[in-house]
Amino acid sequence: MTSRMSSSSKGRLAKVGAGFVLLEVIMAMALFGIVGVALTRALDAIAQNALDSRKEVKLLRTLESYLTEASKAVEFEEGVEPLEEDENGVFYEREIAILELENYDGQILDRMWHIIIRATWEKGDNQYEEIAETYRYEPMYQNNR
Repeated sequence: MTSRMSSSSKGRLAKVGAGFVLLEVIMAMALFGIVGVALTRALDAIAQNALDSRKEVKLLRTLESYLTEASKAVEFEEGVEPLEEDENGVFYEREIAILELENYDGQILDRMWHIIIRATWEKGDNQYEEIAETYRYEPMYQNNR
């Protein structure tokens, strides 16, 4: 069995086949476009999280540095003192308060200090705060005279 096609029917089949190829190309481009947009958004979210993590690490290191500096002071003065505002809009302050504590024997621990370093910042409409604190018993750090 031999089948014969006319030249006009062969031309119609070729045009229909070409239409399917064009449709496949358009669908492939749309699919790659969707994947590209999703990938771009994912990479943007990853970059934003990395930036936020860096800012948080810097904030915690600065808090620790101020706390170490304050706890090693020779003399303390009770009160709240503003320190600085960094380039990220984080404002730092130091608060020092004297505590009235007793040991197990009932003796008053004179010159026991509570040192707090506070960081505050705004993000959008919200205000955030992070603190670092320690206690210092002043006579432990003085030289015997």
